[in-house]
Amino acid sequence: MEATIFSSVQPLAIVPQFPASYQRGSQRIALPYLNRTIFISVDDVLCLQGEGNYTFLFTRDRKKYLVSKTLKEFEKTLDGSMFLRIHKSYIVNLAYVQRSVFNKERQVQLADGREVAISRRRMKDISLQLTQFWQRLLN
Repeated sequence: MEATIFSSVQPLAIVPQFPASYQRGSQRIALPYLNRTIFISVDDVLCLQGEGNYTFLFTRDRKKYLVSKTLKEFEKTLDGSMFLRIHKSYIVNLAYVQRSVFNKERQVQLADGREVAISRRRMKDISLQLTQFWQRLLN
């Protein structure tokens, strides 16, 4: 498994919103990169975008990692209470979802400004899970 890193010019602070019951820093992802392994906390992952047998990981410091693993493999290992598959090509970290639109646009907006489409077939399930997450966030 190889990982390639892509970086933006100026990283800006992106602040997640975790429920009080969530234990931060408990899980990390190991990525092979330039003959070494780097570890990324799952709390810092905004979203994952699948591209065939590869996945792009987008982090809160605006870095983009390319990993030779499928999105389905990541879906199996990530915490289902914090990560939600909203499209065949996207898994989002609910802590970084700022708003969702369930009308014609069917999308969520992440803390970095990225807008990700929501699957038509899973709209009801996704809206229910987002509502439950926001209720946990407020309690």
